Amino acid sequence: MSARNAGSFAEDLKPIIRYNFDTEIGSWYENSTCCPWSLSLNSLVARAGSGSIKFDLRREDNIQNPRTELGREPNNNQESWYGFSLFFPASFIKDPIEESIVQWNSRPDLKEGESWRSAPLFLGILNDRFVLEVRSDSNRITKQGYFSFNRLDLGPVEKETWHDWVFHIKWAYDNTGVIEVWKNGQLILSRLNQPNSYNDAMFPYFKVGIYKWDWATKATVGIDRRTMFVDEISIGNHTADFKQVSPQATPLPVTLASFTAAKLGLVSQLKWSTAQEVNAERFVIQRSSNAKNWQNVGEKMAIGASSNLINYAFTDQKPVKGTSYYRLKIVDKDQTFAYSSIKSLKF
Repeated sequence: MSARNAGSFAEDLKPIIRYNFDTEIGSWYENSTCCPWSLSLNSLVARAGSGSIKFDLRREDNIQNPRTELGREPNNNQESWYGFSLFFPASFIKDPIEESIVQWNSRPDLKEGESWRSAPLFLGILNDRFVLEVRSDSNRITKQGYFSFNRLDLGPVEKETWHDWVFHIKWAYDNTGVIEVWKNGQLILSRLNQPNSYNDAMFPYFKVGIYKWDWATKATVGIDRRTMFVDEISIGNHTADFKQVSPQATPLPVTLASFTAAKLGLVSQLKWSTAQEVNAERFVIQRSSNAKNWQNVGEKMAIGASSNLINYAFTDQKPVKGTSYYRLKIVDKDQTFAYSSIKSLKF
């Protein structure tokens, strides 16, 4: 479902925006910090290059608004890709009080009487577990607490090691939303055809840092400080893909301009286009009935080297009864590969 009045806002057309924190924090729309130690470059801990960014939140910093965060600008990108790497020191001990570490906040329609609400999507930590919270509401005006809510467990928080994340999100307040999550290169969540946002004029925007809202009213004995390191942030629009935003990413053998799936009678018609190809070998077409277990159903050889728009097509003569999910496995000549986004059709 598209944002309302979408034409009145400019879409961020940059394919990839990267932050590596070797020498600078970079340009951000929001900077929610209070103190010199809240946010700093750090040369002792790095995922790649020579440094990372350190978020340091102390309970006494701002008891009314306990956060240290950076945020991108609200935008009109309905579908986007996000990659980032997180590091937690041994001092980041287990706490039954939840915190947000990455969130996608949604600007309310203030002129229509809407107020700020909880972010529709955020990656948090609760009792030493990564959790993903998803909120949605199709009503024109969303009030705090009047929305659907799901909390998903994404595994343990290991200390003194980097956690690499990739998120692919298509925002929707109806049953067309998509959330795909990779952790350390493995797909751990494929939440398709479900709502994941509010009915707002603009789509949610990316924020990173520590937000511990419950510190305003309660505390855990012995825990008054939280520190986290972040590196290799990449943010891409709908033309990006897993490999392009993955931490320490190298360029894909192709730039995928489009990928669509359509019913053609009793068969599935897949079409895709590349804007550029460098050392590309082939496309493997994969199908699944549950978006978890995949089988190869065909191949198309790539042109291999081109800077022109190249069109491809494949027909699946035997789609599964119910919902068929499709993706492309894009293989380089050195046999490295990446996956496209997932498309689905119902039969």
